[in-house]
Amino acid sequence: MEKRVVKKRKSRSANASKAKAAAATLPRSYLALIAEFPLRQIKSGAEYDRAAAIIHRLALREGRLDSGEQAFLEVLEAVVEQYDRRHAPRYGQDVSPTQALRALVKQAGMSVSDLGELLGSKGAASELLSGKRKEPSKVQIAKLCARFKVDASLFIGAARVPATAA
Repeated sequence: MEKRVVKKRKSRSANASKAKAAAATLPRSYLALIAEFPLRQIKSGAEYDRAAAIIHRLALREGRLDSGEQAFLEVLEAVVEQYDRRHAPRYGQDVSPTQALRALVKQAGMSVSDLGELLGSKGAASELLSGKRKEPSKVQIAKLCARFKVDASLFIGAARVPATAA
């Protein structure tokens, strides 16, 4: 029995050494982000808010992230999407494109100016958020889908077919 205990200690020590060696090869930026927010299942609204803030902060630097930051961002986005699927209300036909856009902008912590920068027009952003424009253009939908990682159908109102149409 004593030999088993010694073997377990040796294997734990070997595993710890392997883990340290693997961690030493990771970019420092990745390790710093892991220390700030460990990559694991989100269990509360507060954790979700922290994760969303980190995603927002990193997304603002998109294109200028190092490999560690990019890898962390990709995994964190997947973790947040998993939480959203479990906890967020399902968007149905009763949610307008305007309501969906407002919710996404609010969740991302964006302002009208931020949305305007994304769409290429602050006026268009203001009209979409106010409901003056009912739907974004095709080009705007493509930009919104890329930024928020959502399906285009979210921004397209239900097609209305007359009851007499066959």
